[in-house]
Amino acid sequence: MENEWQIDLKLPDIGAMATLLATSICSAILGAAEIAYTMVWITAAYERHGKSFFIDLINANDLTWTAEFIVVAGSLLLLSSIVFLITMFYSLVELNALRKPEKTVRMNIVFILFIIGLILLFIALTSALILRYM
Repeated sequence: MENEWQIDLKLPDIGAMATLLATSICSAILGAAEIAYTMVWITAAYERHGKSFFIDLINANDLTWTAEFIVVAGSLLLLSSIVFLITMFYSLVELNALRKPEKTVRMNIVFILFIIGLILLFIALTSALILRYM
């Protein structure tokens, strides 16, 4: 008689579904935008400097400013985009697992990955500004 008024509808957690979906969409957009932005940097440097730019990237002894900029900031941006794409994948996996009523969602992992991606993005853009105006 103690659970007389309790109704069990077995609905999934709507808040978690919205959060995971928003996180996966934002992560996908950020990851794709970072990859595209890095490719624009590399293409612009190649158009400006020609084939000597790729030789500067291979020769690590005397990097020009542009090659140093691409190596440091571009590597951080690509690393950040990889973290964002992993975040997207993991949040979609958790969203799929949410349909089971007994499944608990590990949102902490999703948020930690997203924050790591944002920190790497901030470091990449800060290093780009430092390299540009140094």
